[in-house]
Amino acid sequence: MKTNWLVTILMAIAMLVWLVGCEGPEGPAGAQGDQGEQGDPGDPVAQYTYLGDDASTCGHCHGDVVETWSETGHSHAWDSLDPEDQANLYCVQCHTTGFDAEVAYGDTVVVTPGPDVHGFDDYYPPVTAEDEMRAGMLENVQCEACHGSMGPTIYDHEPIVNFNTGLVDDMDPSMCSKCHEQVEEWQESGHGMVFEHHGFVDQEEFDDEWNRSSCGACHTGEGFIGDNDPNFPDPWYPEDAHLIGCQTCHDPHDDTNPHQLRNVDDYTVLYDAEEAATFTGYGGAQTCVQCHHARRNTDNVVGQIENGYAHFGPHGSPQMDMFVGSGSYEIEGYEYEREHSHQMFDMLDDNESCVTCHMEMRDHGDPLGWKGGHDFEPTPATCSACHVVPDDFDYHGEPSDLVALADQLITAIGVDPEYLGNTDSTTVEQRMAGYAYVFFMNDGSNGIHNPEYARSLLENALDFIETANAAGNGAIVQK
Repeated sequence: MKTNWLVTILMAIAMLVWLVGCEGPEGPAGAQGDQGEQGDPGDPVAQYTYLGDDASTCGHCHGDVVETWSETGHSHAWDSLDPEDQANLYCVQCHTTGFDAEVAYGDTVVVTPGPDVHGFDDYYPPVTAEDEMRAGMLENVQCEACHGSMGPTIYDHEPIVNFNTGLVDDMDPSMCSKCHEQVEEWQESGHGMVFEHHGFVDQEEFDDEWNRSSCGACHTGEGFIGDNDPNFPDPWYPEDAHLIGCQTCHDPHDDTNPHQLRNVDDYTVLYDAEEAATFTGYGGAQTCVQCHHARRNTDNVVGQIENGYAHFGPHGSPQMDMFVGSGSYEIEGYEYEREHSHQMFDMLDDNESCVTCHMEMRDHGDPLGWKGGHDFEPTPATCSACHVVPDDFDYHGEPSDLVALADQLITAIGVDPEYLGNTDSTTVEQRMAGYAYVFFMNDGSNGIHNPEYARSLLENALDFIETANAAGNGAIVQK
């Protein structure tokens, strides 16, 4: 009998909490985070699946996140529409919450409702007072638009947390792709074609290669977020990691940085044999260089030259270092040019470095007119703002004089690039000259990121190794 009374009392308390809402310390501002402010008492839970009301229900427990979300474009998405577009359901579907009907451009009436009956599309255009009330509560891109419906009771809520941008079994499960068509471009980018470019057969091969602490921060979405977002104190590596995609670089909850980017901090070259240069002031490009930089500090580089190294040269992403004219091994006694017009702020009104050239806005025939260049491929139009460029320009496929100079250098070194770090195959002199070759090739731009620095590296290394060869009676330096 005592047990029955205890059960009755506990059930009564649970019912009271359910009716009143939750009050107390809020949960984490993401997957992990600091405790936020105490929430206000909640209202009784409604019967609708999508609750809306500018995330007030979510704010009871996730106040910090809702507060930062309220400053983003998502929170003002409805008001950002012109009045005529508020009657165009093609526009409305991406500026509201719970919209799951299929519509075409120019539609003003939903012909086939979606599976849920409590989203914005089910009340628009409003006919009754309830329609008016409900539509108003579901304006803007609120938490439930991405994380799934909250109702009809909070106990039914299983929030969707989706880090995927790419295709899975030929399906696109990205939560961003319905509204942000830049995902189509991303799928054609180096970020989107990692499996194809690296020959991964399946997710297991990808995880074996990169889903770990030494690689994951720049090769997986979860690793980058953990390494660059203060709400995620440590990188974490789930069993199946995701590619670098939308949620990796952009924080859906926070508009502190331009374009809702997670990290726009300065970055200083790690190799500081000379005064190390810092990449700073380039807007959105500051996010790119958190990964696109060489990873070898001075001790490591000097050690490679003296003792060899299995992965000889910089990590395969020294684009930032090349751009700022620093970061490669530099042979003592030679002068190196470091400055180039690509670095200059007065070259363009808004010089964002990587973004300026790699994220050209283009007309894709979409009713909205353009997308954001998320395939990251420069085109002749990009360069023609400052240069006379042939129509068939291809910065990867069109060899430049710098590529020919690199070929001349590796011929003079006389060693297959694969064995440059092998002390059984090379001398110190060959490694000194060879570092410039690997740095140039790993940059991948054929010298375009900084032609002056690239030319200095190659010409100085070539002169050095040819002088060393001549000292050996004209023979290529041999071990």
